[in-house]
Amino acid sequence: MTEHAIPATGAQSDAYADYLLGGSDLEHRRLMLQGRILRSSTDRFLRLGGLRPGMSVLDLGSGMGDVSMLAGEVVGPRGRVLGIDRDQVTTEKARRRAENEGFGGSLEFEVTELDGFDTTERFDAVVGRYVLMYQKDPADTLRRFTRFLRPGGIVAFHEVDFTVQNPSWPPSPLWDECYRLLSEVYRVTGTPPDFGRRLNRAFLDAGLPAPTVECQAPVAAGGDSPIVPWLAYTLRSIEPVLAKTGLSLPEGLVADDTLPDQLEKAVLEQGSQVLGALQYGAWTRVP
Repeated sequence: MTEHAIPATGAQSDAYADYLLGGSDLEHRRLMLQGRILRSSTDRFLRLGGLRPGMSVLDLGSGMGDVSMLAGEVVGPRGRVLGIDRDQVTTEKARRRAENEGFGGSLEFEVTELDGFDTTERFDAVVGRYVLMYQKDPADTLRRFTRFLRPGGIVAFHEVDFTVQNPSWPPSPLWDECYRLLSEVYRVTGTPPDFGRRLNRAFLDAGLPAPTVECQAPVAAGGDSPIVPWLAYTLRSIEPVLAKTGLSLPEGLVADDTLPDQLEKAVLEQGSQVLGALQYGAWTRVP
């Protein structure tokens, strides 16, 4: 799930042809919200993985630039971060965001397909968030990009698992049904909704040393958490895919601007504590 933005016209670009969540203005807002929710987990995974000031980092599927900027904060102005993404419009947005945040020349972005990327540069770390799950062969992607690392270089990735059972307590039936729907639409479209728990095997299949793996999960209790609108925006982003897969939103739920309020009302009525998706981080070093 690369951190994609959208063309200003709201039209889908060719870069989104095989991206489940599409490239609408709504998807842009969803990704910005997602960046807020995931910031602390990604920052933790990168730092535990070994990122330090002065390092050079390659960020795969950089999209809106959230992970690249996090890495840039860690490595500082003496370091370097290169984010690569296949979409031109998204990359331009990332560049503007980085400029506005004052990163300067230490943070750059390049438009390229992952399969087409090549460079003589060698990096201290290769990182990514929600990108391996969308690859046809995640182990091959890892294997390919480790060749751009220096000896002892870091491989650190953040992936997700949407398949939590009973994600609310006291049970909020609407929340639980929407959560299951999200998992199901990923599964029927060929994207593993539980890829986070597959990270260890992907690293091993790539010929890497066994990674350290950690799991976290955001939790919402009350009406001010971004997790509830995040799920609402995600459901709206996948709505065009639902009819094609024979799935549909829960009965009575309307996929419009009121959807966050509909979900929040359902959660608050039950006094529920709701669990977001599980966040997995995995990191290792190449020999």
